[in-house]
Amino acid sequence: MWKKLKKTMWEWRGVWVTTPSIAGLVILLRFAGILQAWEWGSYDLFFNLRPQEPPDNRIAIVGINENDVHEIGQAIIPDGIYADLISKLAAMEARAVGLDVYKDLPTEPGAKDLERVFATTPQIIGIQKVVGEAGRDTVAANPTLKAKGQVGANDMLVDADQRVRRGLVMVADNDNNILPSLSLATAILYLQAEGINYKFGDREDNKGKLYFNDTELFRFEPEDGGYIRADRGGYQILLNYRGPSQHFETVSMMDIVKQRVPPDWAKDRVILIGKVGESFKDMFFTPYSSSLRSFSKPTAGVEVHANLVSQILGAVLDERPLIKSWSEPAEWMWILLWSAVGAITTWKWRYASHKYAIVQKLGGPFIAGGIIIGTAYVAFL
Repeated sequence: MWKKLKKTMWEWRGVWVTTPSIAGLVILLRFAGILQAWEWGSYDLFFNLRPQEPPDNRIAIVGINENDVHEIGQAIIPDGIYADLISKLAAMEARAVGLDVYKDLPTEPGAKDLERVFATTPQIIGIQKVVGEAGRDTVAANPTLKAKGQVGANDMLVDADQRVRRGLVMVADNDNNILPSLSLATAILYLQAEGINYKFGDREDNKGKLYFNDTELFRFEPEDGGYIRADRGGYQILLNYRGPSQHFETVSMMDIVKQRVPPDWAKDRVILIGKVGESFKDMFFTPYSSSLRSFSKPTAGVEVHANLVSQILGAVLDERPLIKSWSEPAEWMWILLWSAVGAITTWKWRYASHKYAIVQKLGGPFIAGGIIIGTAYVAFL
């Protein structure tokens, strides 16, 4: 038995040396961040290859575009227009209205009307820019909405390649107060009407985790997936986009103000108001921005928020899967496994010289690579 074992060990000596060497090299390259851009690219490719999901009709966007500005007749939209817009959405019985426009300062005419609407509309959520140096990179919330606790952070998390793959769910402001994001705040209003409330950090065994009933929003960690030592500030989750740009139903602001939509258009929906015209410079690249069908086409910030709202509602109400990541040891074992497969196929046919030898030598690695990619894609789906 011992002689047979020694003989087998010697016959496969190349595998015993190559497998850990290659696995160690790949792990080292990943740890150094050299493979991060490639892994992000593969991740984005899977988004573009998967079947497109239907729009989430629980969410709609009131997009402020260049035609609205021309119809109003001025570049800066007065508060009276916003007051009229929000009043009409509230009259349509929208379940939550997220205003992704900074209103820390009044814009006449109509500032008093807008403050009155803010004070009397319980389903409106304003925004505050939290991340950054106080007084320079941050933007304060509207005082009326802040006093009522109807404010969410609208900060974006942009990766080094300028793409948004993570969504901010909660963040601490400069006074260390925990603030929900605009997406979370509007999703909470929608789910409360369904009798569902959230819990955060109040379970002894799940401190610092966010739950809606038994649905956990998996918190992003610095080494998740292809990320290497990423900033995990606030409460982040990996965004599971529903589709490319303009995937949600969008109507223009003046269509609502001029009542050019059905009177029940917003009923029981989350309505997000934001700027969608490219001239407003509130556009972001997403995993879909690099697809061949919409090369480098950016997505409006308000639509990124809509995707995060949809992700929360889908996870809680529809059991739509959230994106999860293996632990680091599990990823290392996966790398070790496929290093072994590559070493075995290469070693086994290293001396083959028959007429099909070239097919074996090249076919083995290609088949193994196809299985890796196919398995990863199925797991992603």
